Amino acid sequence: MTEAAHHIIRSSTPTRAFDNIGEVAAVAVFPDRQRMATTSSDGILRVWDLKKGIILNELEGRGAGMGCVALSQDGQFIASIEYAYVNAWHGDTGRPLTQAFIPHPEGGVSSFDFSPDGTTLATGSDGTVKLWSTETWQLQGQPINLGIGYYNCVECIRYSPSGELLAIATKNSIQIWNPATRRCIARLEQNAVSLVWTPDSTLLLSGDSIIRQWDSSTWKQVGDWEGHTGHPCLAVNCNGTIVASTTTDRQVRLWRLSDRRTIAIFQHPDTPYCTTFSVDGKHILVGGKDKKISEWAVPEHAWPEGARGNEETCETQNCDTEAQDSNINVQGSHTKVQDSKIKILATNTTVRNACISGDLSTAEELLTQEIDANADNYRSYANRSVVMARKLDWDYALDDATKSLSIQPSFIGYISKGIALCGKKKTNHFLFLIKTIAIFNANQYAEAMWRVMELAAVCRDADTTLACRTIEVYLHIQLGNDALDRACPTEAADHFTAAVNTGTFLSKSAIHSKYEEFVVLFGCDFTSLWQTANQKRCHALLRAGKLAEVFEAYRYMTDMSDEATKASCLEWSLGFIQEFSTFRDYAPNADSTPDMCKYGDENDSISDIDSEIDHVDDVVS
Repeated sequence: MTEAAHHIIRSSTPTRAFDNIGEVAAVAVFPDRQRMATTSSDGILRVWDLKKGIILNELEGRGAGMGCVALSQDGQFIASIEYAYVNAWHGDTGRPLTQAFIPHPEGGVSSFDFSPDGTTLATGSDGTVKLWSTETWQLQGQPINLGIGYYNCVECIRYSPSGELLAIATKNSIQIWNPATRRCIARLEQNAVSLVWTPDSTLLLSGDSIIRQWDSSTWKQVGDWEGHTGHPCLAVNCNGTIVASTTTDRQVRLWRLSDRRTIAIFQHPDTPYCTTFSVDGKHILVGGKDKKISEWAVPEHAWPEGARGNEETCETQNCDTEAQDSNINVQGSHTKVQDSKIKILATNTTVRNACISGDLSTAEELLTQEIDANADNYRSYANRSVVMARKLDWDYALDDATKSLSIQPSFIGYISKGIALCGKKKTNHFLFLIKTIAIFNANQYAEAMWRVMELAAVCRDADTTLACRTIEVYLHIQLGNDALDRACPTEAADHFTAAVNTGTFLSKSAIHSKYEEFVVLFGCDFTSLWQTANQKRCHALLRAGKLAEVFEAYRYMTDMSDEATKASCLEWSLGFIQEFSTFRDYAPNADSTPDMCKYGDENDSISDIDSEIDHVDDVVS
């Protein structure tokens, strides 16, 4: 069908443009949607504020013009090519990672890409692809050798969204490698200068004089696209429905992936070199010879489904990787998984099929081969841990999970360790309480409280009881804080009183170190829980105007405190007395309350203060 047979949107005027200094070689958008990074011929990598259109940071390399730019999916790393070197910076601060000047003695670096989990940077040059750790910036394992000669020079490198495969385009072929085992999976006898995967990893698109699409299950070509000219830069939107490509006739085209038809043509004043989609899929950004980054609106009917009519948009260009761990929010008001197709257990197809069929020995052997090829492959250790758990070899499973987490903390790593610990019948209550706090942080307060009390009732051993009571006290304090924020002091006092009563047997000193894991996971403040509950109860009762109960609460705290706790409370006590004095001056029955203001001398101890309030009952009764 010709272009005239269906409607094509044409435009020569972008919605806006960013003025750069040199020709723009590459552009990438940060996952926070607020910033973009560009490289250019003047040798400067610039970070831009997308909303304001201003430069936030200028990062200098080694003085030569820069080529490609790459961002890790969490936005923590920015990298650029400068002939034989790769420069890297911290994504948020712009701090240069000076150890990241990666030389390629084989020749200039022509392409690179971060792995989806951000732990590895793959770089390609003349017949060689090297994998580098982004933690140490040291070479990981042996390089991938593509062969000697001009036709094996690397043109483009792209990780699959799952991280299981690495597509490498050379001057005479496209090669698909397993980066963990350093094995070539497929060789496509077709050259390409650009590559891009669809988010579900089912298709690989390659671009040269023709755009071709390849089925990743068979590695057969399943289509080529008419109407394209030149060697394109390719980009796919976040839900894999629209493709953008640059052309040598000063155009950027948008294509509908389902039928390979052009839906929009944007005419540029000069040759476009690079293009990418905004995170929400509503715009494309194009850089080129005209020294500008132009922003064009994607036709509304081509937006991702989630972006139509509301602000819910695709959060990432890759909806099928472990980098999506960050979309599971256990501290906010809800728990959200961005895409139901997320593969938490990301393994290669052979291992996955072996696990499904129950051939655990084969799965173990394959994962062991991956580990032997790359001893830093944390994902393979975690996956083997799961396999060993199914084989009921709990010690082996725990060792592998622990090793995985020591290399790189990850969602699957923690899951595998949790499974192994459950199998060894260790810290089951710890995992249960993690879920309880997550539910509480999702504003399901009643269910969380019910769960922790149920666990305490069912498991009566001393360790579990202490853990449950500690968490229950913490949750009551959090509920009391929330009530105070809502100006409900009586409700807050009830929660703080419950915390005090529940925690009567807790140590009056800090128990932070015993439950450090909860502090790391949720930011729980377990420092002097019992003391905190008592002090907050006094404040809440005072704000509620319950003066008699204020003194009962205060005296209870001092009676139950040891000398060390009393000494640590001295500063708080003096401040509380001042707060009480201020409240009394404005309270209707101020004359009937004891005079605590006389205890303003810093030389007084809390024991001295306590000894003077024995007459409280007579005054306030």
